Amino acid sequence: MPEKIENLEEFLMAIIWLLKIIEKSSPLLFRSNFRTNYSHSLEEALPRLDKLKRDDHIQFPTDFEAMSESGLTGNQLDLKLESFEYSYIEFHEEGGLENLIVVLEKGQFLLNNITSAVPGFGSFAQELIDFIIKELKQRQI
Repeated sequence: MPEKIENLEEFLMAIIWLLKIIEKSSPLLFRSNFRTNYSHSLEEALPRLDKLKRDDHIQFPTDFEAMSESGLTGNQLDLKLESFEYSYIEFHEEGGLENLIVVLEKGQFLLNNITSAVPGFGSFAQELIDFIIKELKQRQI
């Protein structure tokens, strides 16, 4: 069972884990060309996410006004992390395409908040997850 997700560093570690699980499952989830491009994109994204989890904004969010303004501190952050954690654990325990999509959508929302608050982070991870979600939803049809 995954650990509790109590801060942004743990959230980013969970996102990294999800992205790796998706890569391992990609032959079942994605068409061939998307699998290849996803693998290459992941080679770029994982080191950037790993670097981000050590950023001062992530380690000490209350020290930065932009983090508070983006709802990444205090009760706002607790609410978002608890909701993500619930879906993360549900996916971890139950699996399933629908559960994966739900946890990715919640993760994407938090990544959007981080993108707006952390200088230089950019939207690469959020956009990668957006494309993953779109591809997965096509499989549901």
